[in-house]
Amino acid sequence: MGSFERLWIGRKCGKGMSARYVMSSFLPLIVIFLITSALVFATVFINSVSRRIDRMIEVLGSGSVYAYDAFDHSILPSAAEVSAVSAAEALIYAENGERAVAVKCVDESYFSGERGRELGVSGFDAGLRNPVVISSSLASSLSLEAGDRATLMLYEREKERARPVLVTVSAVFDSIYPQLDSRLIYAELSLIGTADGFEILLPEDSDTSAVLSILSEHGVAALTAEMLYRSEYSNIRASISVLYVIFALIAVLAAYFASDAAEYFAARDRKDIAELMLLGAERREIERIYLSITAVFVEAALVLGALSGIALSYLSPAVIEFISRNEGAFLDYYVRSFSVSIPWLSIAVMLLLSLLVSLFSIYIALRRSTVANIISAC
Repeated sequence: MGSFERLWIGRKCGKGMSARYVMSSFLPLIVIFLITSALVFATVFINSVSRRIDRMIEVLGSGSVYAYDAFDHSILPSAAEVSAVSAAEALIYAENGERAVAVKCVDESYFSGERGRELGVSGFDAGLRNPVVISSSLASSLSLEAGDRATLMLYEREKERARPVLVTVSAVFDSIYPQLDSRLIYAELSLIGTADGFEILLPEDSDTSAVLSILSEHGVAALTAEMLYRSEYSNIRASISVLYVIFALIAVLAAYFASDAAEYFAARDRKDIAELMLLGAERREIERIYLSITAVFVEAALVLGALSGIALSYLSPAVIEFISRNEGAFLDYYVRSFSVSIPWLSIAVMLLLSLLVSLFSIYIALRRSTVANIISAC
């Protein structure tokens, strides 16, 4: 590309031109900008929510790793939180209804780490009789508050019988993921007496396979959360993969709007193209020039769309929190609080795919009759 071509391309891309000229050049690409912004927002939102769901399965479920046998806790990394737990099924009876619930009996240290911070619970109230901790979803369905009493019909597997237990609500934590905590009750380990196993909660993004190997070397039977909740994880991964494929297809279809921009620029610069022809420019050179001009504006539209989508995604936690406070039923299948996590690689792949398809559609537009006639007529 010669210096004259670079100068011409720079001028048509806005160098030395007014802001009004530059803005008018973006108009044919507004669809690409809006679609890119929406797709990037959706990608960031889905990635953030899915990561949060993964973490909540560990926090509210059975930890990052669940060990079935007692072991020396010192063999694990120092950041690991280990708690003795026991689980049981029960029916809870309150004045305003009854529900089938899952009772997780835990020791006092259970709420001393990340779980306590996530749930906003420091422990059980020792002054209450058989204190329990429940989620706001369960409390709302049974009209229970802290200090209220209820009856648990606790099923004892070993004795194969149901035992009624009078319990007192010690605390109500804000529901994080209703799919997991809407029927979850925390009780003291003494309610059942013995622990079934040990939950090991690791820092987020830790290598659970390494911990599993350590436990295996010491003869401890254990499973990771992904093994225990295989169907849940599979459904999440499959759903995300399908959505990403759909987003990629939408990005590809949106990229074809770049051909409209090529036609717009060629029609707008009809007189300028005539001047180039008089100066001896060949048709192939003009096509190359307008391919470059359109590509620059497409790249700008894609980048600006991605940046606006990322910026908007930082508002999504506040929007979700607002909805959860006013219309919580709409969020039964979503986490109600999360931090934004940007999947840079997925966004980069989507933008690159859009750019490549855009370049192809621009090339086709410059070669087909509509734009070719404009150039030939000059």
